[in-house]
Amino acid sequence: MSDKELIICKIKMRFRILLNSDDLQTTGSDNCTFNKEHKELGKGNFTKIPNGVNGVEDRMSVVWEKGVHAGLLDPCRFVAVTSTNAAKIFNLYPQKGRIAVGSDADIVIWNPNATRTISKETHHHACDFNIFEGMVCHGVPEMVLVRGRICVEDGSVRVAEGYGRFVNTPTRPPYLYDVLEGKIAANEEHNGEEHEEQLNNGLKKLDLGALEIEIPYQEPISRTLLSMPGAGGSVASTPSGRGRVEGTRNMQESTFSVS
Repeated sequence: MSDKELIICKIKMRFRILLNSDDLQTTGSDNCTFNKEHKELGKGNFTKIPNGVNGVEDRMSVVWEKGVHAGLLDPCRFVAVTSTNAAKIFNLYPQKGRIAVGSDADIVIWNPNATRTISKETHHHACDFNIFEGMVCHGVPEMVLVRGRICVEDGSVRVAEGYGRFVNTPTRPPYLYDVLEGKIAANEEHNGEEHEEQLNNGLKKLDLGALEIEIPYQEPISRTLLSMPGAGGSVASTPSGRGRVEGTRNMQESTFSVS
């Protein structure tokens, strides 16, 4: 394994560990498909590569394979990072993300013992390649229900046009804001020296009135120090009796007058 492959492997492993520890709460695909010829537009200039790849169809299988099947996630955590937490973040919970009376019957029937190989030949993405090409996944969705109606069964999609409906998403989801507001309240209650020290970046507040500063006495300078060009390296010169440096013109003695 090359150094580059090792780094990529470590990054992938770290993401899965963060999902397990709840440092990452959910997964997404940002699905946006393009054919190979579209992607090749950026061969000579990467800024011309259209953004996006396939992912939405394979997301749950890949998370199960790399998370649960690999021993890094348990099935309950799998449900959380693929469904429940997203519903909470978008303030759709418990209407979505939960199996309960009154909740929408959006359900995936999952077979952990079945396997499938991801391939461009069998996927439903509108593109001619798949970034997960050849990956064998242990864990397959056998049936998908949307509000109680079967829309996927045995790999076949059965979508009724016009069956979708608008779902309101209120602002300030408690899943996010309760945590933030709890931290703010805890900080406000935490008064005292420790809190004050945190506000000063770990430095204690400086009491200027308590400082004792000793200023050493210095003799007054008795002669004028001037920097004179061509003074032979010496920067000290003695003023004349008239209070000016010798060799300089008295600017008060001028023949200029206004007549």
